Amino acid sequence: MWKTLNNLRNNQVIIPLIPALAVLVDYGLTFLFAGSKAMILQWESSPLLKFATMNDLIFVYITGIMLFYYCMAYIVLKLLYRSSVYGIGVALILIISITHVLGGLSWYFRSALYSNTIYGVSLISIIIAIALFGYVAIRHPDGSIHTS
Repeated sequence: MWKTLNNLRNNQVIIPLIPALAVLVDYGLTFLFAGSKAMILQWESSPLLKFATMNDLIFVYITGIMLFYYCMAYIVLKLLYRSSVYGIGVALILIISITHVLGGLSWYFRSALYSNTIYGVSLISIIIAIALFGYVAIRHPDGSIHTS
């Protein structure tokens, strides 16, 4: 089982699918639990989603966001592969994915505490990314992060 998980962790094509699918789940849950466009326009925090909803561009928006997340995760994993921080990069991608799913569920719970918890998880991912960047900048000032 551990070998299978390690093989999955090292798969730079499959891992980027996770945040792309998380975005789909996020917005699927958003539209399912929001109940109406008016609710999304009133309460959604994403200005891009509000714009897409107002102009009936939801399919284009979600497709674009999914492609963006896939491409960015793919590029990051390609750059980090065989480096000492690759695993942290995978973990960061998974945290961002979890945050999206939790964001979609916020329309079900509709609680300020729950929403603030999601912001907290988002903040954690930002802190991890900044710390990772700082670690690489200090530990490898020449930009060489690869072990081989």
